[in-house]
Amino acid sequence: MRRILITGGDGLLAHALRTAPPTDDELFFLSRQDFDLTNPGQMQRHLDRVDPQIVINTAAYNLVDRCEQERELSWAINATGPEFLACRCAENSRQLIHFSTDYVFDGAKKSPYRETDPAHPLNRYAAGKYAGEQAVLRASPQHLVLRTSWVFDWHPTQTKTFVHTVLRAVREGRPLRSTTDQVSVPTFATDLARWTLELIRRPAAGLFHAVNDEAVSRFEWTKIILEEAVGAGLIPAAPPVEPVLGSFFNSAMRRPDYTVMSNEKLARLLGCTLGSWRNGLRKMLAQMK
Repeated sequence: MRRILITGGDGLLAHALRTAPPTDDELFFLSRQDFDLTNPGQMQRHLDRVDPQIVINTAAYNLVDRCEQERELSWAINATGPEFLACRCAENSRQLIHFSTDYVFDGAKKSPYRETDPAHPLNRYAAGKYAGEQAVLRASPQHLVLRTSWVFDWHPTQTKTFVHTVLRAVREGRPLRSTTDQVSVPTFATDLARWTLELIRRPAAGLFHAVNDEAVSRFEWTKIILEEAVGAGLIPAAPPVEPVLGSFFNSAMRRPDYTVMSNEKLARLLGCTLGSWRNGLRKMLAQMK
């Protein structure tokens, strides 16, 4: 039996790992307060206490806009902390599994990004995540980095996903505006957790893009959420959605407009397609009801 320590234990992906079909592994979930990526001493104490064979780091500072203001804190959580964790794991022959983001790309390619494509972060969040993932990969050839995008799922207490945001706006009667020029791939956290556990069983190492199969714009994603929510009986009717460009929101932070990632490498390793996020959306909405 392997011991697996999972950081960010209160979060969305950790919940998906907690509720995944049981394995022979022993899982230890630690919250962000108990395993603080800005506190090397605390991290080391828990590594010594649990003595895991594998660490899955789901913790991150993912409030993208606030990364521009809280620059030191976000860098500590997204870059410096993972680097420390990766080095400590490597010293004791532990594998670290770390999650990164589609935002490491600048969107200039306009066709699905592969793992071999060069990264070009446009903002502080992306730069921190890229620095973190590269530090993890440098620390040991045994480590695994999974880049993902637009993660969503049901959670018993957290309501921070884009699906929640859209439905909350409907219930509060606020107008819906969504961008046509931001394109990526929604990823169902339950699927991401299942792929992660399968990669542990194989085992796998290196860099993979871990996303579902279908790319959409934010505008299309919003409309599909509304249509499925009507079908699930969560809202009586789908309100209109105004299509806008990203510039409409006047954000001071640069965002890439196209960050679709190819999941071909991961699908080939797992021997199956990674499936549509639409099934995941229906499952999530059924749980919300």
